[in-house]
Amino acid sequence: MRLLIDTHILVWIVLNDGRLSEAQRTALGDPANAIVVSPVVAYELTQLQITHRIPISEPIERLQQLVGFETSDLPFDCWRVVAEFPDIHRDPIDRLLIAHAVLAGMTLVTADAKIRRYPIDWL
Repeated sequence: MRLLIDTHILVWIVLNDGRLSEAQRTALGDPANAIVVSPVVAYELTQLQITHRIPISEPIERLQQLVGFETSDLPFDCWRVVAEFPDIHRDPIDRLLIAHAVLAGMTLVTADAKIRRYPIDWL
C-alpha cells in the first residue's frame, strides 16, 4: 500500500508523538507499505518551520533520510479534482493533498476530521 502522509503525520513520526493511532503506527511501520510525501507537504512543513510553529528544524531532505519516505510529484490534474470537491474544507494545501491521493490512488494518512469526510481512502 502507498501511504501519502499529511504534514502533521510527518511531524508526529519524527517526534514519535503519541497522537499517532495504533492503526497508523502499524501501517507506517509495515515494510510492505511505502510512505510517500507530496510537494504540498514539503511546502507546508517549510512554512511551519519558517514561522517556528513546529519543533523541527531539519530540512525535508534530512527528514527523508530519518523516516525513509518516498516523494511523489504533484499530478498536474489536481486542480481539476479540487474543483469538483464539495465545500467541506477550505484549506488549499489540504485540498491539493486530497486530490494528490485521489489521482495517485494512495491512502491518505491523516488525523484531520475534515479531510476524512471526503470520499477517499484514509487511515
